[in-house]
Amino acid sequence: MKVLLIQPECNYPSPVAVPSQALLTLGTLAQNIGCSVKILHLGLDERPLFLYLIDFKPDIVGITVNTFQVASAKLIIETVRSINPYTRIVIGGPHSEYLDDAVDDKVIGEGENRWLAILGSQESIELINQLPTINYDLVDMQKFPGVPPIGAIPSASIMASRGCPSRCSYCNTPIFVGTKVRLGNPDYILGELKRLNEKWGVKEVVFQDDTFNASTKWATEILERIIKVGLNKEMIFRLVWRVNEKLVTQELLNLAKRAGVWHIYYGVESGSQRMLDRMNKRITIKEIKRAFSMTHEVGLQTHASFIVGLPGETWDSIKETQQLISQIKSTTFSWCYFIPFPGTEATKEVTEKGYIRETDYSEYGVGKLFARTDALSFEDLESFKGYTK
Repeated sequence: MKVLLIQPECNYPSPVAVPSQALLTLGTLAQNIGCSVKILHLGLDERPLFLYLIDFKPDIVGITVNTFQVASAKLIIETVRSINPYTRIVIGGPHSEYLDDAVDDKVIGEGENRWLAILGSQESIELINQLPTINYDLVDMQKFPGVPPIGAIPSASIMASRGCPSRCSYCNTPIFVGTKVRLGNPDYILGELKRLNEKWGVKEVVFQDDTFNASTKWATEILERIIKVGLNKEMIFRLVWRVNEKLVTQELLNLAKRAGVWHIYYGVESGSQRMLDRMNKRITIKEIKRAFSMTHEVGLQTHASFIVGLPGETWDSIKETQQLISQIKSTTFSWCYFIPFPGTEATKEVTEKGYIRETDYSEYGVGKLFARTDALSFEDLESFKGYTK
């Protein structure tokens, strides 16, 4: 059986920074049961899709799709159908449930076992703890520039845990992978890191976990083992953390620094406590300031992300956010307008109030304004020129 796995392009210009971990996992599973596998990242691979379809003649085409990739995903489906209407098309990823195009199978949530069943295998695995040893030869690692800000190249990403304990009103992660955090086997994680470094020369790894420090005990074990096997002398790492006081400890920060971590990403979202409570962020302004102060004192770089225009936003809350940005002095920061991902509580609220612009998901992208608030009109929000450091 021939399997072609495709990552669509984004609706807006966006470089393909690292290979898709999801497609590498599914591709390795397929290869391990005897399938011939090719992985295609649109926007990076130079050959057009139709040539791959004509030359490779896949029996199954698998497409991973998030909300920002809807336009490209639809075009992929149309192209596959036009060249061979009998090719089996499978879609998965965060937006797969909401894609109405005619496909043969949809894989919702963690899809490894469903994928094996689609391929006709009787095998099943215990998710996160029995994942295959990834075959990175399925892609050309040298083609990927890495996720900015780049600390070293070649760069790659892994996901060592799945799920997020939070239920933030704007986020679709709880919908897609749930709120129960599943922690990966440290043996497997260390094995993948060693292979990335020794076989493919990877110098930087970005952990894509929603919250790497959700379990400080597990995070401590991973970091200690990185030091024990000497990977901290060969590689550097970037992590995503929550700012909660019980999760950001001096011991964990010191350990992260020793393990080769150089950068921590914090999802702050607002400088208004009222807004943080409104979005069910379950953090405080005090915890935010504390986390950035401690992280900087250890010598690690930080990134703070912010969202403008969530339900409840006012000019006052925007001013409070600007004040917080000036106070925490993150190494870098970013902001975007609220993006109403399907199924989230915030999306339901703006839809019920009639505050969302009628638009096709194919138009979704970072930097676009899709919803207003009670206090701020579309014109008000469009007049916002961004935060300054």
